[in-house]
Amino acid sequence: MPHPSVLRQPAVPFRTLVLADDPAILTAARMASNAAGDMAPLFVASGREALRQLFRADDRPARLICQPSTAGESWPALMATARDPFAPTGLVLVREQQRPPAETAGLVSVPPEVKALTRALRTLSAWPPQIPTDDPHELALGLARGEIAVRYQPVLNLGDRRPVLLEGLARWQRRDDTPLSPDLFVPLAERHGLSRALAQAVALVAFTEMAPRAARLGSQISLNLPLELMLEPETLGWLRRLLASTRFPPGALVLELTETTPVRDRAALRRALRHFGAAGHAVLIDDMGLDDDRAALLELPFAGIKLDRHLVSAMPRSRRARALVQRLVARAHARRMSVTAEGVSSAALWRAAAMAGVDRVQGYAISRPLPGPALPAWAAAHSLPPRLAPGGAGARQRRRA
Repeated sequence: MPHPSVLRQPAVPFRTLVLADDPAILTAARMASNAAGDMAPLFVASGREALRQLFRADDRPARLICQPSTAGESWPALMATARDPFAPTGLVLVREQQRPPAETAGLVSVPPEVKALTRALRTLSAWPPQIPTDDPHELALGLARGEIAVRYQPVLNLGDRRPVLLEGLARWQRRDDTPLSPDLFVPLAERHGLSRALAQAVALVAFTEMAPRAARLGSQISLNLPLELMLEPETLGWLRRLLASTRFPPGALVLELTETTPVRDRAALRRALRHFGAAGHAVLIDDMGLDDDRAALLELPFAGIKLDRHLVSAMPRSRRARALVQRLVARAHARRMSVTAEGVSSAALWRAAAMAGVDRVQGYAISRPLPGPALPAWAAAHSLPPRLAPGGAGARQRRRA
């Protein structure tokens, strides 16, 4: 009997992305997709365009039929994106005459025949279940075994769409390959004294993965810290040691104060912010919400605030939400702080953020959280004509994720 809290994707028809240029493969893929009961497939002829489709968060293809020779130089990023266990895409390779590219071990590979492709599509499981745990010992073992992974969500300047920040988000891939999102284990860490170990694990992974990429992407990396770690004198020390050991540039690290614990000692937090600032680390207030009593924190030397996605999503229909955002923006700008709108998943929310004077945007309209190896390809795809220009025809046709 399955665990009662297993989270499953609803049983809906899948959309299949077909990356191919061989007419025989295109025909077989169309017929196989129809036979498997999928939605009408989406056909692309370049690895770069396939990546753009996989980077999407809403309406993202759940399956990919790939003729490997058409992927070109996008092959490594394509594999990293499609095989990401935290946003998986069922992947089927179509065998060709030439030698297949590297990293095909363990992948489904079939001849370009309708029956073989249909069988492959029917057996794919694109959305593995997430089975939560309430056992802190299991999490402690996972931390010790190096099971923590990081995914990165881009943040753009609203005005010129330039990437300025990548938020590092914790993920847990347990030894049995079960992937867990942060809401299923971060509270467990905070309840059982594992916050420091978790933060150190996330920082080590992020610094190691991003040290060779940070300068090329032109973006800073932000990591979340709870209040207890912000106030611990030891935090700056272990951050410095990890930065030095991984050669990650200290000036590229931004910290975000999470909202789980109320601030009772503002003087202590002020001192901590000054210490982080002196070390070159800007600190943001994360998830400022509609009924948030943390607005008083704007009097402290933070570098910016991030508006909670629920507050942002309420702006188009709520006068109260719009008025609150405008007040927060005015107060933040008066203190030379940046304002980031989280959860921007549609053109309507983009426009609402722009009208409120927000500086930066983050959300599914820009990209879902991505594995590190896919980020350079995302940056290259992002430089193409945007598919979500605020007010454009493509934007009006998208649904909010």
